[in-house]
Formats: sequence, C-alpha cells, structure tokens
Amino acid sequence: MALDDGHVSADYLKQAAMRVRDLKDRTYKRMEINEGDTVLDAGCGPGMDTVPLAQFVGPTGRVIGLDSDASMLKEARRHAQQSGVANRVDHRLGSALAIPLEDNTIDACRAERLLQVLPPSDEHSVIKELLRVTRPGGRIVLADTDWGSASVDCSDTALERRLMNFFALQMRPNGFAGRRLYPLCREFGLNEITVESFALVHHSFDETPFGNWLIDTASKVSFITEREATAWHNEMSERDAEGRFVASVNMVVVSGRKPA
Repeated sequence: MALDDGHVSADYLKQAAMRVRDLKDRTYKRMEINEGDTVLDAGCGPGMDTVPLAQFVGPTGRVIGLDSDASMLKEARRHAQQSGVANRVDHRLGSALAIPLEDNTIDACRAERLLQVLPPSDEHSVIKELLRVTRPGGRIVLADTDWGSASVDCSDTALERRLMNFFALQMRPNGFAGRRLYPLCREFGLNEITVESFALVHHSFDETPFGNWLIDTASKVSFITEREATAWHNEMSERDAEGRFVASVNMVVVSGRKPA
C-alpha cells in the first residue's frame, strides 16, 4: 500500500501545469477537437486544462471537467469565470470510476496524471468508463508520469536508486502509471494508438518532490538512516546552489480512437 494518498494542492497543480505546458498542448492536439464538440477532462483539478479546451470547442461547444474534490472544482469555476468561458465549461463533482454522463455523449476525452493517484486496481474501471461515455470514433487521450524512470544526478548512485524506487513504489498509489497506458489501450481495443514520451527535466531542487517530502517519508519508516538523509539533502542543496542540480522523469502520452 502506498504511503501517500496521491492528493496534492491546487497551487501545486498550477505550478506543475506551467512545467508541462508542451505535454498539455500535445494532449489537446491528439484529441482532434472540432468547434462545437463536447469534450471531457477527467480529473480536471483546478481547471488548468478546461479553460484552454474551451477555446478549442468554441462558443457552440462544451467542456465538462470532472473531479472528486469540491475545493478543486471551486478553483476551476473561478478560473473559468475569470477567463470568460464559464458559459461553455461545466465543472462537475464526480468520480472517474463512475462518470456521471450518458453513454456515447463525448466527442473526445482526456485524463492527465489521473491514474498515478489511483491504485492500480482502478485502472481498468477508469478506462472502461472513459470508453463508455465516448462516442464511437471519438478520441481518448491519456497522459501520466512514469515515476519508475525518475533519476537525480548524485555521487551516491546506490542511494539515489533506492530513493527513486521508494518514491515510485511507496509514495505514489500507482508510480508506474505512465508505462501502463499503452498496454491498457491495447487491452481495451482502441484503434490508431499513438505513444509519445516527454522528458521532464528539473534544474531546481525545490521544484522536485525529492526534497523534504521524500526524505522525511523515507526516514519516518526507517527506509534510510539519518546519516543518509542528511547526506542526500546536503548534496542536493549544494548542487542546487551551484547550478549543477539535474533531475528528470518521463511523462507518457497515449491516444487512441474508440472503435466504431
């Protein structure tokens, strides 16, 4: 069982959105949205994607943002209102495990970094629901992080490998979600499947989850010693101050078409 429930703040998601802008733009393109379409963003968070999607569907289209966190939806509605697209964006409270929409009503849907915050046992239910609400021939686009590919330049490579594996296996409900997207789409029979990988590179230690969050958690469960925790933090902070810090992780975008 993961040591973390996957929940992050709206501010964290807003900051992360700026760092993965290219990936987000790619998911929009893969959705193949036409003006007047109805599209779904499952796990919409504070609306960092529903507002851009509103520009694609135009004044005659509709964007549905779904999230199980009422506080996230409050932020999303405020964002849509401030952006002048509230009349074409519908932010709804609900779960991707039981999407509150009729069958075959969505022209294109996306889910970004959703599966990594759900247990692997929920993967099939989410994909099944996305397929159910998407019309035949509609596009399904999934994007997620493969935390198993994370790396940090460190003099102690053995410690670095242990910590990266710990993060993927213990601190994410589904740390290998990114690499699971293609097999899932194949399993559910999507057509015209495409797979793309984006390396997210960090040069600031504070922008990564590998600082206090990782070290404090690993120390709390005695996965690392106090000496190892201090050595990691000191080296990463020194590298950061000297402009030598680098960390990376792969993000995967998989898209496909619902069989007609």
